[in-house]
Amino acid sequence: MEKILNIHELKKHYGRIKAVHNINIDVERGQVFGILGPNGSGKTTLLSIIMGIIRPQAGTYSWFGNRGEDSGWKKRIGSLIETPNFYPFINLKDNLRIVAQIKEVCAADIDRVLKITGLYERRRYSYRTLSLGMKQRLAIASVLLGDPEVMLLDEPTNGLDPEGIAEVRTIIQDEAGKGKTIILASHILAEVEKVCTHVAVLKNGELLSKGRVGELLGADRVFLISAPDAGRLEELLTRAGMAKSIERKGEELIITCPDSILASELNKFAFEHDIVLSKLLPVKKSLESQFLELVK
Repeated sequence: MEKILNIHELKKHYGRIKAVHNINIDVERGQVFGILGPNGSGKTTLLSIIMGIIRPQAGTYSWFGNRGEDSGWKKRIGSLIETPNFYPFINLKDNLRIVAQIKEVCAADIDRVLKITGLYERRRYSYRTLSLGMKQRLAIASVLLGDPEVMLLDEPTNGLDPEGIAEVRTIIQDEAGKGKTIILASHILAEVEKVCTHVAVLKNGELLSKGRVGELLGADRVFLISAPDAGRLEELLTRAGMAKSIERKGEELIITCPDSILASELNKFAFEHDIVLSKLLPVKKSLESQFLELVK
């Protein structure tokens, strides 16, 4: 796969604060790459560095195999970092005309991006009349101007209600379906899990983990089991070495097993010890639970 972005030992400190510390990340063409971390973890600083807004103290980054300000890589990227800014009393189409001039792209593309983001019918409305979700969609429309190869989005669903989050998610998924490479920084883990193929987890400016979403969630199997004699079953499973960990909630057990343990084996084991299970459900490990384990 073609490497779109290479980040090597990138570093940016503000006094004692390690905003970014020795970060190494590669992003390949077609990936939807999530950069995860709590507030203050260095996500925005990292994006600002790789877009040439902030200079790093050490390390390097390259887009499309090229380094430096004069390689023309910025024209191949649409970016949204921190809060979008538009003129409040100007309509949507005129706001995007200004963006098109700044980006040096054809203004004829404005109608296309307004239709993609569902704002075409409101193109003559002033920016100040928009809801928060519509403002975020307009920001994404500005990113899409010129049909860039790469979309770089910093907290694109921040502050949105569930409907607004769903709208932005659909736009991201549609653009990813066209083969675009998308780099998405967020702390809303459930949304990242729905759209991203790869993730990197940051905390206090340092990279804790990276890889495919499935790999990051681990290979363990998790089951929810309910039985009348849950305490005895917990003891038997522990003694038999069939569970890595067991969390008990009344008559229910949340059991983390090695990948080799199947649900049928747990059911058979319980039956052989005269315990009839009233519930046996596989539990999908969430990115949120893995993230919390990492940042602890």
